[in-house]
Amino acid sequence: MKCKYCGGDVTLDDHFCPNCGRPVDQAQRHQKEMREYETEFEETKQQAMNELVANSGGGTAVGIRLFIIAALVVLIFWMFINLDGYNMNQKREKKAANKNYEAYVEQIEQYLADRDYTQLSVFVDKHELDMNDKYDDFRWIFYGARDYKNIFEALLETAYIGKDTRDLYYAERLSDYVNQFYEDILSDSYTRLSEDPGKTEAVYNEMEADLAVLLQKYLSLTKEETDSMRGLTKSRRTVLIEQALDEKIVSVTGVGLSEMNKVELPEIEAAQEADQ
Repeated sequence: MKCKYCGGDVTLDDHFCPNCGRPVDQAQRHQKEMREYETEFEETKQQAMNELVANSGGGTAVGIRLFIIAALVVLIFWMFINLDGYNMNQKREKKAANKNYEAYVEQIEQYLADRDYTQLSVFVDKHELDMNDKYDDFRWIFYGARDYKNIFEALLETAYIGKDTRDLYYAERLSDYVNQFYEDILSDSYTRLSEDPGKTEAVYNEMEADLAVLLQKYLSLTKEETDSMRGLTKSRRTVLIEQALDEKIVSVTGVGLSEMNKVELPEIEAAQEADQ
């Protein structure tokens, strides 16, 4: 299994990539499922004990042990069936992706031609192509599409800021997504590991140009500000985005993002009504 960030080898036991230190999503999901199964295991064991005691008027020690053993065997068998290689759905998707490689590649190329990176990311997630070695030619483009989709969705959320400000956590997520995008396109990893770095770079440039338009539209950033993104440090990029978002929030709610954690929603609404 490959790390989706650096392409290094990882396993389901690695919570973080030993090469780049980033989280291994598949491993974390796998461990989460294992914890859930362990909890279910203990609950099943206790339920079996309680039912046997209740139905047998106390029962015998041998009967209880046999019943528990039988229940555990069934549960363990079920766990292995469902956890084989992570999950059966992943295997099915990989098999389908390999079988329909030419058709999938044609669809990917169409998304790229249309510059429809959000739908490309949805397509990749649905068929789990980013972890399929057969699609290594597109791996780094898939990562860029994922970043693009995250930024696009966060920006769309900012377009619907209203009186209910309880969900205004966009700044932290949006700046994280933007920084992740620039970290990916400025990294030398794709030039070293990509099968076609020239094509990947061209797609990244198109993504960056489209994102600049979105940032100008939804955050009112100037062209000069979006053009400067590549040369900014992560902290300066974060400040630029959060300040622009803060100004937008103030214009709608009268309360800045920095005050959101200090003021309860009823107080914000009361202040807004008083201003009216």
